Amino acid sequence: MANKKIFYQTTNKSFAPISQLLTQRLLIAYSILLIAIGVLSTPISDLWFGSLRILTSPSNLVSDYFAIGNLGSAFLNSGVLTLVSILTTKTKGNSITGPMIAAFFTISGFSFFGKNLFNSIPIPLGVYLYARIQKKPFGQYSIVGLFGSAASPVISYLAFGMGFPLMTGVLLGYTIGIILGILLPPLAAQFLHFHQGFSLYNIGFATGIVTMFFTSFTRLFGRDITEQTYLTTEYSSFLLFFLCGLCGLLFLTGYLLNHRSFQGLAHLFDVSGKLVTDFVTIFALGVTLMNMAIMGMLLLVFIYLLGGQLSGPLLGAILTVVGFSAFGNHWKNSLPILIGVVLATRLGFTTETSTFQLLLTAIFGTSLAPISGYYGPIAGIFAGIAHAALVSNITYLHGGLNLYNNGFSSGFVAAAMVPLLDEINQIKRRMNQ
Repeated sequence: MANKKIFYQTTNKSFAPISQLLTQRLLIAYSILLIAIGVLSTPISDLWFGSLRILTSPSNLVSDYFAIGNLGSAFLNSGVLTLVSILTTKTKGNSITGPMIAAFFTISGFSFFGKNLFNSIPIPLGVYLYARIQKKPFGQYSIVGLFGSAASPVISYLAFGMGFPLMTGVLLGYTIGIILGILLPPLAAQFLHFHQGFSLYNIGFATGIVTMFFTSFTRLFGRDITEQTYLTTEYSSFLLFFLCGLCGLLFLTGYLLNHRSFQGLAHLFDVSGKLVTDFVTIFALGVTLMNMAIMGMLLLVFIYLLGGQLSGPLLGAILTVVGFSAFGNHWKNSLPILIGVVLATRLGFTTETSTFQLLLTAIFGTSLAPISGYYGPIAGIFAGIAHAALVSNITYLHGGLNLYNNGFSSGFVAAAMVPLLDEINQIKRRMNQ
């Protein structure tokens, strides 16, 4: 069995300047596409008021920006936030590799249900201050800054959801957000060892711990976090068309970049995906883009088979997994997780019975894909079952203020299962001797 130490698997092929420039241009083009859809799909007046409602919403789970705003304002919010993130990273001279692509698509996805330009500034600013305190370049922590906005609802909820005067709420939200940003880098580094790299959403676990303490203190002072559900499937057909088009473009671009061949895909499917496995630096951009497209289409078929309809959160979930298909996910290690979550629901192991919750849990549950990639599909199915059972009981701990709720849950599942699976493997080896 392969060594289980946490390390970066890379080669140097993706760091060529031409490859970097191409990747940047593709990501910027994706951002501009989102902005164009937003501007062209909705009248300017509706776009303005929809954007204002998004920026001033408490944004804790579940806040579908299609329901709070409208089609155009949600796409505009996602496009602008993604573009700002890409350009900010570019100015810091970071190489765009698998983790960066995963971060950009995660930001893009969650900008449809929780992240916006108002609440996404303080946490990266806190990470920047941490880098200054440590006297290290911000680029070293940029991934934490990008993923760290999982706790963005803390800022919005303090500003708009707790009844404070506007300026007091904004000041308090930004202050707490900056503090969270300072805390996240050291925590994220340590928690990677907690689950040994078997949960892809590592920073989701770190933000879950931080927001759990924040929520506990607010409750201690008599201020409970009111959970909410804003959800609409009004634009399901349009979102299906958008995702099919996006996946088609990703696959075609990857195929052309890979010299009109599928070479490398089969090898990619045999990789466990355990952190930190960067598909861009191992297999190059072309193969990675094809894998991203395949995962996107797999999830669309999964939603169709279960009779689901697309919404802001499900669109965000698919985009997140598409991004992480540059950084650990592929169909072979993700499918057992999906099966496990469905089995858990069908067998009554979870209190969540709605199709929406089932789909959201299953898609984000692919954070545990490295378990099935490393230990086999049966282990992956059990990981999916455990995740489905746990995630429905964990939202209360952070009051919906951690957008990566499934990342929080999957961190616990991985931490509990990996030692047991290792022990089972050791027993098998002793019996075979």
